[in-house]
Amino acid sequence: MSATAADRAAVASARPAEAPLGYAAGAWRAFNLQLTLYRHVWHGTVFTSVVLPILYMISIGIGVGSYIDSSSTGGITYAEFIAPGLVCSVAVMMLGNDMTYPVFGGYRDWGGGYLAQRSTPLRPVDILNGHLLYAMVFRPMTNCTVVAIVLALFGVYSSAWAALAVPAAVLVSAALAPWLFFWCSSLKNDAMLNAVFRFAIMPITLFSGVFFPAEQMPGFLQPLVWASPLWHGTELARAATIGIAPALPPALHVAYLVALCVVGWLLARRAVARRLNF
Repeated sequence: MSATAADRAAVASARPAEAPLGYAAGAWRAFNLQLTLYRHVWHGTVFTSVVLPILYMISIGIGVGSYIDSSSTGGITYAEFIAPGLVCSVAVMMLGNDMTYPVFGGYRDWGGGYLAQRSTPLRPVDILNGHLLYAMVFRPMTNCTVVAIVLALFGVYSSAWAALAVPAAVLVSAALAPWLFFWCSSLKNDAMLNAVFRFAIMPITLFSGVFFPAEQMPGFLQPLVWASPLWHGTELARAATIGIAPALPPALHVAYLVALCVVGWLLARRAVARRLNF
């Protein structure tokens, strides 16, 4: 829901007259706000972003995996197969929390956090970049690192490059976060937020080759796999953790994720400017 004329006038009148910030300084200030908020709510994210993937590994990777022949997963154990996908899927799970309700509510409905930031020298693009910096870099670099370290205790890594699974998760976040920001900035009511989980978060998590080889999916669903950022990130992470060559050259996987990030950012910048440019 867009801000009313009275809201816009109040924000404009409250905005201090200061010299415009540079892009880096503006993004850093907006990022620090998100970081301050996270310090108060971090404990509420531990289960979904850390404990849940570990439970997946214990129950599915080790429990169910003991019944799965390694020939169906390319000659590796099932736990080794799903571990890199779990690291990357944590990034997707976190985006479901960081880029849906906070973005939609930032404009007016639940606290108007973006309106409050507009009463400062921050521009719409600064607010966008700060939120994306938090969701695309800080969250996966911290939470996915913790998950990757804990999974290492299960002995599922066989490559010295296993640490690169975390940058792969960062790329997944970078490819998805701007699109979710754009989508949630365009919604008119909160009832549609469930559609983000139903038609984006869940399908991406389930149909990206995390829990079973992507080539085992029906042919008519293969294009969905190829389009999924999580599949590209999982391929990169799997190559890093167990040394299996990805489906495409690594540079192509990275280029696709970067291209999604750039196009999504351009759309998100247009959306946030339309909502907050007053």
